[in-house]
Amino acid sequence: MLRKTIFIVTLLISLLSFSQKYNFTYLYTFKPDSLHLDKTETELMGLFIDKNGSTYFSLTKVKRDSAIAQNMNSGGVSSNMPVSLNTFPQGKVRGIIQKDWRSNEVISYLPVNTDRFKIIQHITLNWQIGTETAMIQGKKCQLATVEYKGRKYNAWFTNEIPISDGPYKFGGLPGLIVKIEDTKKQHIWELKGIEKFRNIKLNLSAYIPVTESQYKKAVEDYIRDPMSRMRELKQRYGITSLTSTSPDGTSYSDAEYEKMRTKKIQESFRENNNSIELN
Repeated sequence: MLRKTIFIVTLLISLLSFSQKYNFTYLYTFKPDSLHLDKTETELMGLFIDKNGSTYFSLTKVKRDSAIAQNMNSGGVSSNMPVSLNTFPQGKVRGIIQKDWRSNEVISYLPVNTDRFKIIQHITLNWQIGTETAMIQGKKCQLATVEYKGRKYNAWFTNEIPISDGPYKFGGLPGLIVKIEDTKKQHIWELKGIEKFRNIKLNLSAYIPVTESQYKKAVEDYIRDPMSRMRELKQRYGITSLTSTSPDGTSYSDAEYEKMRTKKIQESFRENNNSIELN
C-alpha cells in the first residue's frame, strides 16, 4: 500500500521540468565498520531539487535541528529540551551536499568537532550506460556503472523522471537515480518517496572554504587529540577546573572527563571507518 501511495504520482512526475521543485527521499543503508560487516545502519536522506541544483542531507538531522530551534527562547534552552532531543536523536550522517548545475560545482559542508568546513569540487563521473533494464519501485530503470573514489557502483536510473541527479554526489545520467549501490553492497541508496518541494532553511554561513587535504588534516588532528578545542576554550576564559556530570549521574574531574571523552571519540572513529570515499 505504501509503495503504491509513494508512486501514485507517476503521471505528474513524467511531466517534471527543471523549473519545478521536488523532494526525493532515499533510504541510505550502510555498513559503518569494515571490520564488522554484519553491522548495518540506515538513515533517511532528502534530495531537494530546484531549477538551479539540489541539496542532499539527513532528514533525521533536520528534525533534530528543528527541535533545538523550536525549544530555544530569549532566556536560553527551554525546560523541555531533553524531551525534544530524545524524540529526534542525532543523525548518523552529518554532512550536507549541494550541487550547483549552473557552475557544475559540488559543494560539501562538513563539520569537524566545532569547526565547519566547505569543500568545492568539480566532479566528472564517467558513467558506462548498459542495455540492461529492470522495474524498480514501479519505474522502468536502466543500468549504469561508474567508479568513484575507490568503489565501483551499479546505478539504476529512470528517464520517466527527467532529472539528471541522484543521492550523495552522484548525478549526470539521463534521468533520476532510483537505486545505486557499490558492488560490495556496503553503501546502498534506494528511492522511497516523492513529494512537492518543502522549503527547508539551512544556515551555511559559518562554513569556511578549505581544500580536501586541509579537511583531511583537520579530521586527523581531531582524532589524535579530540579535546584540544576544549582546553583552548578553558584557557581563553580562564577556567582552571571543571566537574562534569554524565547523563547517568557519574561525576568526572577535568582529567577524568578528558580521558573518557577522548576514548569515546577515538573509538567512534575506529568503529566508523568504512567511508563512502576510500581515497
